[in-house]
Amino acid sequence: MKFSQPLIIVFFFLAFSIGANAQQLKENELVVIKGEKYILHQVRTGETMYSITQRFNVDSNELVAHNPELSDGLKIGEILKIPYREEADLSEKPIYQKGDPSKFIFHTISSRKETPYFIAKQYGITVEEIYAYNPEVQRFRKGVKLRIPRWEAAEDQVDKTEQFPAAEKPLEQDDGDQLIKHEVAQGETLYSISKKYNVSQSEILFYNPGAKDLKAGSIIYLPQTEQTVAEETDRPDEDISQFQDDVQWPDESEGFDAESISGKYFTHTIVSGETLWGISQKYNVDEDELKSLNPVLESGFPAGVSIKIPVEEQELASPEPKNEEAFIRHNVAQGETLFGLATKYNISIPEIRKFNPALENRNLVLGETILIPRKPDEEIATFMKEKEKDSVFVASEEPEFDTDYYEVELPAEIPDYCLPAISESFVSQVYDVALFLPFYVYANDTLNREIIMPDTTQMNDLAFSDNPLIDELPEETDTLIEQELTQEMFHSFYRNSEDFLQFYEGVLLAIDSLEQEGMNIRLHVFDTQQNPDSIRKFIYSEEFLETDLIIGPVYSQVQQQVSEISAKNRIPMVSPLASQSADLQSNPYLFQINPSRDYLAEKTAEFIAEEYFNSNFIVFEAGDQNNADAERVVELTKERLYQSGYWGQQQGVNFSVYDFNSEGPFGFGRILSRTKENVVFVPSLNEGEISVALSNINNRADDYSITLIGFNRYEQFSSIDLAYYFNLKLHYIDPYWIDYKDPATIQFINKFKANFHTEPDNFGAQGYDVAFYFLNALKNYGKHFEACLPYMRTNLVQGNYKFEKVSPFGGYMNKGVSVINYQRDYDVVRKRIIGKNRIAQQ
Repeated sequence: MKFSQPLIIVFFFLAFSIGANAQQLKENELVVIKGEKYILHQVRTGETMYSITQRFNVDSNELVAHNPELSDGLKIGEILKIPYREEADLSEKPIYQKGDPSKFIFHTISSRKETPYFIAKQYGITVEEIYAYNPEVQRFRKGVKLRIPRWEAAEDQVDKTEQFPAAEKPLEQDDGDQLIKHEVAQGETLYSISKKYNVSQSEILFYNPGAKDLKAGSIIYLPQTEQTVAEETDRPDEDISQFQDDVQWPDESEGFDAESISGKYFTHTIVSGETLWGISQKYNVDEDELKSLNPVLESGFPAGVSIKIPVEEQELASPEPKNEEAFIRHNVAQGETLFGLATKYNISIPEIRKFNPALENRNLVLGETILIPRKPDEEIATFMKEKEKDSVFVASEEPEFDTDYYEVELPAEIPDYCLPAISESFVSQVYDVALFLPFYVYANDTLNREIIMPDTTQMNDLAFSDNPLIDELPEETDTLIEQELTQEMFHSFYRNSEDFLQFYEGVLLAIDSLEQEGMNIRLHVFDTQQNPDSIRKFIYSEEFLETDLIIGPVYSQVQQQVSEISAKNRIPMVSPLASQSADLQSNPYLFQINPSRDYLAEKTAEFIAEEYFNSNFIVFEAGDQNNADAERVVELTKERLYQSGYWGQQQGVNFSVYDFNSEGPFGFGRILSRTKENVVFVPSLNEGEISVALSNINNRADDYSITLIGFNRYEQFSSIDLAYYFNLKLHYIDPYWIDYKDPATIQFINKFKANFHTEPDNFGAQGYDVAFYFLNALKNYGKHFEACLPYMRTNLVQGNYKFEKVSPFGGYMNKGVSVINYQRDYDVVRKRIIGKNRIAQQ
């Protein structure tokens, strides 16, 4: 039995249903709704979010605000309500008037060379059309099957002489007898249907492109599996009691649908600033599924509410220790938390997560088994002896868990499509890389040229000498014309161009390393200065559109135009230095290396809550100048400490605010504790205020155990005595850390000095890391590498990259940061890494 005709109906269901309304809609009709002017625009074949925002001069976030359905993606035939701008282009675009396809054919990607551009050229269509009719495809890789739209008039436009693989048979000739028909019931979601029939959501979308917008009563077609047949024939709906002992179902009185979940979940307490989309991305869960599990989310996303997050069975796999005696196997009981386990076993939450990497990104699941490292007896004895030495409490040093004694084997979880290519095919490919940096070549040239004025007393002798610096005197003259002469003499670098020169040198070292492995790289370097005009003539050329990777620009006013080309042509672009890239929310191909200040504040609060939830926490206010980042740390810390369950308890956290201006230096000692660690945070980034605060806090460091929490910008404060940082055991979150004892770091420094005769600074290391990381991504996974970055192994000098998407239509920000600690023995160490990719822990 064939389903070819019904499949065609499914493909065009959305387009036809909207087409009826479109007959009454003029092209880009201007209307007034509640006093505001809007353009009603019907999405045409080939259009993208980027092309629409550019054509109508509207921001993508504003477009989504007026059309919430866009959060599920752009759909051909959909009618959008676009805020009117006078400069908007309301003319018809003939390129979009192709109408609906007459049929589809299948194409299976056979190699990495088949990029979207390659396939579009093969079939005579646009790249946008490939993405529009394959919404479930997140990454082009070998084995992925694509739908290729065909128009009757366009059939003869494909060049039959090109040597491309033959297209597969048309959709209407596919094996329809392997599909089953399903009528969508009220309340069903894409997720619940995928679970019911044991097929992936991407498979459902492949056969039913309009299934992202499910409606009760609509018909979809699903691939038939052996388990599907068994469930349909052997498991009646009423026979579910036999599974009750094996599956933990949520209480249905709370509004949970037992048929739509796997039964395993953990809880997450919403923190201020979090969004439904952000949580769905963080835990890789569909938004509809979250709402199904948590009905409270139907009306909003309130901070402080605990919600249930489903977890897949494979996520519960426990790592295996090589030495059983080194660990306790703990089965998670009802109501247990990471805070409780840390207290029970007298270790920190990060130490638990270190040996249970699944917990790096989630909380505990009832019934799972986790590993708790045992402290050696002698360490416990030392700890107790130090604690009882006198009346002053001294925090013990953390036990050393990095030895072979605590080695564990972690299960590998690398998808097949993210296994690096083992062939040498990349050797024959040339990778074009564009590097945009503000070298200020002309300004440096002018600055380092010296004007030489010849000595007039010697002019007659010079005039008749063979000095090449003097022009030949004109005939019949008795007066020597003085001429300005110049020569190059280095004085200094213009502005901060020396930093960018170091960055460039680091890039060159990374390219050299990869070329030695056989990679063929062609580097194009552009001096951006701070002026977009300096690069405009290059970025709009046809040659530039063939670029495989863009690094830079640095400044936002130059970055914008390059970012537009990156988004339109799907070229990965790296913002290497800015922490607030203006285009990060609108360019899905932009990668920001520096985490935002807001993210650093969030991670600082998370670090305090996890490591010092049983401490004496003090906010030391030393001035009147408020700083938004510092104040946010205070609010988030208070929120997270309260959520820990230890707020106000005897063994829990004490939270105090000390106003130095009103109480003076002598009142501070009254709120310090002799039995708990005193954790102090100064909510300021003013160097003068911090200097005064640390001077007074340090006066108490000999009598109390004090830990100072700060920011990475403390390193820039030259007037503050570094001894304060060591005495107060300063901790802060930083995206960068260089281990000068690491052999790889030593090798990098020696190579840098040998090639450029100078020590590399942070900019040199940053240039190396950025180029080495993203060129490896190109080599291993091709141009669309974003899905495989979590599984890539790279040894970087100072970075720890973990990229996460920032918004539905935005790019990726690095969320890999480190906890840096100044120790009392005057050593500075990286205490741990936050946001480490799981593959890196294997």
